[in-house]
This record gives sequence, structure tokens and C-alpha cells, in this order.
Amino acid sequence: MSESDNPTAPPRWSLEGRLRLRLLIVLGALWLGGSAIALLGLRHETAEVLDSSLAETAQRLLVLPEAVLGNADAGQLAAEIGEHEELVIYQIYDRQGRLRLRSHAAPDSPLDPGGADGIRDIGDWRVLTLTRDDDQRRAQVGELIAHRGLALWVGSGWLLGTLLAMLPIVALTLHLVLHRAFGSMERTRIALAARPAHELGPLPQDDAPDELRPWLGTINTLMARVRSLVDAERAFAAHTAHELRTPLAAARAQAQRLVQETREPKAIERAQALVRQLDRLTTLATRLLQLARIESGVALKREPVDLELLANLVADEFSDARSHGTLRVECTSASPCSVEADIDALGIALRNLIDNALKHGRPPGTASSATPLQVCVEVGPGQLAVVDNGPGVPPATLPQLTRPFERGEAQHDGTGLGLAMVATIARQSGAELRLSSPVQDGRGLRAELVFEPAAAPR
Repeated sequence: MSESDNPTAPPRWSLEGRLRLRLLIVLGALWLGGSAIALLGLRHETAEVLDSSLAETAQRLLVLPEAVLGNADAGQLAAEIGEHEELVIYQIYDRQGRLRLRSHAAPDSPLDPGGADGIRDIGDWRVLTLTRDDDQRRAQVGELIAHRGLALWVGSGWLLGTLLAMLPIVALTLHLVLHRAFGSMERTRIALAARPAHELGPLPQDDAPDELRPWLGTINTLMARVRSLVDAERAFAAHTAHELRTPLAAARAQAQRLVQETREPKAIERAQALVRQLDRLTTLATRLLQLARIESGVALKREPVDLELLANLVADEFSDARSHGTLRVECTSASPCSVEADIDALGIALRNLIDNALKHGRPPGTASSATPLQVCVEVGPGQLAVVDNGPGVPPATLPQLTRPFERGEAQHDGTGLGLAMVATIARQSGAELRLSSPVQDGRGLRAELVFEPAAAPR
């Protein structure tokens, strides 16, 4: 059942994505907090600068010559210099409180009716009142409060706009930085995934970051425990298989003596059945010993192996079949056929393939006058095949033949471990076991080891 089909399964999440999101939130919050503090400082400093500007303007108005103010009896004089937006307005009063000069946008009435020197907020205006030392003239200068607020809002807009504009760049930068930082973990994962199944040694920690070293140490400890358990299991299987061979051989010898010494037909038949079962147990013990050796990774060793020489050496072990012409070796290439593998492991694989072909190539009870069994070991560049002309195997049955203890539909006694071991050796040797049936005229089975190009001798 997939994770999406299990409503109780915890949702998947990415550490890199979570760190990136949290860092963006923290950076954004810090930026907003810093912007708020900056705005408070900007507001204070702006108020000081603008208030100082109002004071400077009032001081300049107080020292203007009388000619600029016009005739005192003529009343107020408006400074008309064309239509324009005035953010700052002013008024000048004489000792008698008469309005002598004002900006064109200034009202006729006093901006600050109180008249005391100082700066105050009057309505929509920030008004500064200043009187000359001789009390002959008084100036009032006002600035729109909204103008100051607008300046602060513009400053806030620039800060927030910069934040919004920088967030995608910050997010991309964080992604690149975190992706590169997590790249060290990915390299470790790739190195672990590329390891052979038998390799349970410790992972290297030389180039790992300090944050990853405790995890690697824990994994190495776990792998050491698994290695010890696997070694103990393999040693147990190997020792058990080895120790069984001696008592089985002794039991078989006793059973053979019983066949020779007894004269009762039923006892002879039972003794012969006992010999057959002991032979089967001996074969099984041998297969288990080979399996334990294979699973220890013996086939992972690499050395140049001449496939033709190996084929002839293994075929010579079946001297009866070779002398009667049942078994032959053919090389399809004039050049040497060599691969990088372990000669002992390939010998075990080829021996099992030949044994299977000789044992299962002719169904039980087939008459000697029937089509004679022919088993051929074909050697070619990067391939080693065993072909027989027996009845073959149904194509639907082929995939299950490489499973341990799977004997298919054959009626012969067998352990069901031969092709499973061959498949394991092929995988460890950088090759692939390919089974095909029928081969020709609806008969025959072809078991072929096809080596990858990397297995060619260097």
C-alpha cells in the first residue's frame, strides 16, 4: 500500500525546504523589525531636520529689510511669484500685530493665534513662531503635517519594496547555499547506494561536515553489527554444510555395505533408496557450502579469466559425458575470450549449469534409443553459454527458476539452488544470467552468462 493510500501515515517533508522557509520567515521578520526601528529613527531625525528648516526660514524672515515688507499703512503684502504648490507657508507681523507679509497660500489670520514663541501642531500644520529680540517683528512658519507623513510613508515604501524585490533573490540564494550544503549528504548517499550488497564496511567520514559525523558514526556502528550477524550466519551455514559431509559420507558407506551384504530383496531396495537420499543430502550440503561461499562475496574479486580455458577445465570434470560425446566445448571466436571476474566463482556457476543440463536434459525413463542428449558449452566474446537439446522448459516457468529452492516442473531430484547460485555469481561478476527455451524445433534450454563491457579485461 502506498503512502497516499494510508491516511495515518505521517506526511513527507523536506529538511532543505523547511530550513529555507524558516530562514526566509526569520530574515523577513528581522528585516521588518529593522525597518520599523529604522522608520522610528527616520521619523525622529526627519522631524528634527524639518523643524530646523522651519526655524532657519523664520530667522531669515526676521532679518528682511523694511523695504521688502512694504508700507505699514498699506496693510499686508502677499508674495506673488506665480502659481505653485506650497508645502511651507509663512506670515510676518509687526509690533502692532499687523500682518505685513505672507506667502500667497498663507491665510490672513494668524497660523498660531496664541502667538507664543515655539513650535506646535495647529490643525493640519506644524507651526513655528519666532519673535525678534527687539519685538519689532514676529514670524510664523508652517508646514503641512501630511507632508511629513507622506515622506515617512515613501521611506517605508522603499524599505518594504526593497524587501519584496529582494525576497526572490534571497530565496534563490538560500536554495543554492542549502542545496550545496546538503550536497555532502547526497554524496554519502550515492556512495552508500553504489556499494555492493556484501560490502558492510564503515562509511568514510573524512570530508563529511561536523553535523553529519554523528549520523555516519551511528550508521557505521549499525553496519558493524549487521556485518557481524551476517558473518555469523554465513559461518554457521558453511560450518554446518562442511560438518555434514563427513557423517553423510560415513552413512552412505554403511548403506552401501548393507546393499552388498544383505540378500533380502526388500532390504536391498530400501538400502538403495537410503543411498539415494544420502547422495541427495550430500549434494544439498555441497550446494549450501557453495552458497555460503558465494554470498560472502567471493565473486566480487577481479582478475583476468580465459573463458575457453575455464570451459575446458570444468568440462573435464564430467569425463564420462565428454568421453561419450554428450558434452562438448565450442569457441565461436578466434581471439581470446577473457573477462575480469573470479575464476573459482565462474567455475562454480559453469559447473552448476552443465550439471543441470546433463541431469534435466532428458526426462526420466527416456529410452537409450531416443534422441541422444547433447550439451554444448559455447564460448564467445563476453559470453558463456550452456545449451542442451532436451525437452526444454515452458517460457512462463523461466523467471522462477533462479529463485532458491525452485525446481520448476522437473521430475529429477535436485536442491533448487543451482540456478539461484548462478544468478548470484553473475550479478556479482558484472554479468547477467539469461534463460531461453525452446532453443530450436520446440526443444532445448539455453543458459547464458552475458558480461557487461566493464567486465572486459583492462
